Amino acid sequence: MMNRISVKIVVALIGVLTVIMVISTYMIVEQRSQVLREELLVKASSLARIGAKALEGVLEQSLSSGQFFEEQLFDTDYQEITDGPLAGSTIPKYRTAYDPYLDMTIKDFQDTFAASDPMVVFAVLVDRNGYLPTHNSEYAKPLTGNAEADKVGNRTKRLFNDPVGLAAARYHNEDGQGFLRQVYKRDTGETMWDVSAPVYVRGKHWGGFRIGFSMQQADAAILALRNTLAFSMFLVLIFASVTCLLVVSRMMRPLKDLTRAAERISEGSLEEQIKVASRDEVGQLAGAFNNMTQVIVKNLQGEIDKSNRMVMSVKEAIQQLSTSGNELMAISAQQASGSAQQAAAVQQATTTSEEIAATARQVSENAGRVEALAGHAAASSTDGQEAVSAAVDGMFQLKGQVRSIAEAMLELGENSQKIGGIIDIIDEISDQTNLLSLNAAIEAAGAGEAGKRFSVVANEVRRLADRTADATNQVKALIVQIQQATNSTIMLTEEGSKGVDAASSLVANISEALEKISDAVDETTSAASEIKLMTQQQTTASEQMTETIVEVRDVAVQVATSSQETTQAISELTALAERLQDMVEEDLLSQAKNRVLSGARELERVLTEAVSGGRFSLEDIFDENYQLISGTDPQKYHTRYDSYLDDSIRDYQDEFLDNPMVAYAVLVDRNGYLPTHNTRFTQPMTGNVEKDKTGNRTKRIFNDPVGLRAAHYNGADGNGYLQQVYERDTGEKMWDISAPIFVKGRHWGGFRIGYQMD
Repeated sequence: MMNRISVKIVVALIGVLTVIMVISTYMIVEQRSQVLREELLVKASSLARIGAKALEGVLEQSLSSGQFFEEQLFDTDYQEITDGPLAGSTIPKYRTAYDPYLDMTIKDFQDTFAASDPMVVFAVLVDRNGYLPTHNSEYAKPLTGNAEADKVGNRTKRLFNDPVGLAAARYHNEDGQGFLRQVYKRDTGETMWDVSAPVYVRGKHWGGFRIGFSMQQADAAILALRNTLAFSMFLVLIFASVTCLLVVSRMMRPLKDLTRAAERISEGSLEEQIKVASRDEVGQLAGAFNNMTQVIVKNLQGEIDKSNRMVMSVKEAIQQLSTSGNELMAISAQQASGSAQQAAAVQQATTTSEEIAATARQVSENAGRVEALAGHAAASSTDGQEAVSAAVDGMFQLKGQVRSIAEAMLELGENSQKIGGIIDIIDEISDQTNLLSLNAAIEAAGAGEAGKRFSVVANEVRRLADRTADATNQVKALIVQIQQATNSTIMLTEEGSKGVDAASSLVANISEALEKISDAVDETTSAASEIKLMTQQQTTASEQMTETIVEVRDVAVQVATSSQETTQAISELTALAERLQDMVEEDLLSQAKNRVLSGARELERVLTEAVSGGRFSLEDIFDENYQLISGTDPQKYHTRYDSYLDDSIRDYQDEFLDNPMVAYAVLVDRNGYLPTHNTRFTQPMTGNVEKDKTGNRTKRIFNDPVGLRAAHYNGADGNGYLQQVYERDTGEKMWDISAPIFVKGRHWGGFRIGYQMD
């Protein structure tokens, strides 16, 4: 079964496809695994940084609103819990001054992170010592008294000072990445990614925001991808194998018919004709085979007729042979010598035939028949030697052995037929050559444009066919020479001494003919070797071409699949970022509302106390007679109270700018007049209008629509504050949050805070 060319081709193709698919599957899984891990890292780091930034605002708001002092917020004197619902825990729990506040303000926010993605195991705020004041709701369940159950169900208000916990708590962005990724093995046995970002309060490192990402789900996704790809590749391999087997079997069918016909001809069915079913190379090969068979049969029949006529001539020469005994003895001795030379030449031809058979065995499935034909050739050589010996005996016995001489001549005719066996060997070699030609044609047709590379093989096959025709003609010439030698022998019996020369000529002609046969066999062997080499090159080229096609299709599929999956992942991450942005904005607006209200009350107190303390009168504070400051562009103004406010409220207003998202925090009257700006925007005048527009914005009237609405807002809508989108004349876009200010019951103006939107 494995000796069949079709099976070898299919097995080779399946082997190559298997190797390519295994390598492709491995590369795709590795590439996708790396992409998935990078996506998870981007997602985790984004969540950590967003959470850290939002919780920074919560902590700073707690200080600004007076919930507790900075010393309380940074206090590390943790008090162990000995009473209440959390008392009696196997693992010690602690409380701080800010625990209750954080339980109310950040638990829902932290839970949102855990609910937003099934891969998020926890999202918690920890201080720089690893203290966790408020855990997610999933890990803040009531104590049960079961130590193992409580280790999982209630993990809040604990010190997580393990190496991973301390590294996350004390990370302060010293590497410039903005986040820290670690592999964290919890005391509950889970292994995950711990991604943390630092949390600062008024510029001081307070702790960090930690997010735990499940590695098991990522590994499960990678395993599922590998299994899916492996199964898909297996199905493709099965389909490709069946397709290759069907295609190759169909292409090999005409060659099988040609082989069977050649076998029948070799068994003696000389009238066998091969049906020509196509006009391709196989059809042309079948037609050429039919023509060659007809020519060989016709030539053999003619040689048989000539041999019969030769025997009749020998009988007529018996009388002449009887009178020339001594001469015939000499002739017989020479013939014996010639027979020995003929035997050696036949032996050489046999050896050459065996070598040709060995070479053909490596090329095609007909190796056994070539070897058998070589054996037949050897047997024919032996028969020829026996015939020559019989002729020698006949020479010694003169007239009594004339009949034997006649039989020897008949045997010589039979030897002529056996020479046809050698022709069969050449025919078999031609068959193998044609088989290789068909193989090359099939591969060329299957390769398409790349099949041009096989044109060399087709040329070599045609050259080999020409050589085979030459060898056949040489054999025909040999048969003619044998006839001439036989006629010369008859003339020797008629002419006496001239027969010796004729016999010598005959032996020489036979030797020369055998040498020509040997040369033809050598040329055939060389051509077969060249065909074998070209077939190997053809096979290699075909395998390379198949390998290249399969590899482009799978990267394209990989790239397409990877592109689709990457696009989907990016869309999901974008949606998550938008949701988180909305949450941050909501929290930011809540903080802004509280801060602008508290700021308005404080400035309201400053103005009221100034009036009550006699610093200036109520008319002074409500004076709208703004005094132009000469040489200013944009124009600036003085009032009766602006110098006092420069000394009394600037530092307070500057405290709001400790929040990096706050662009300004200023007091304005009901007409938009801003008496005292933040220090950042009260730089010395330079004379450059564009620079001064940015660096010195104090004592100007901001009566643009946003400025006037903030100045005129008196809280009549019941909200207590006004939120607007403000595009400054410097090109910045931000939120403007304002609250009204009243002095002695009269609406004086407002307090405005600008929050950067980007």
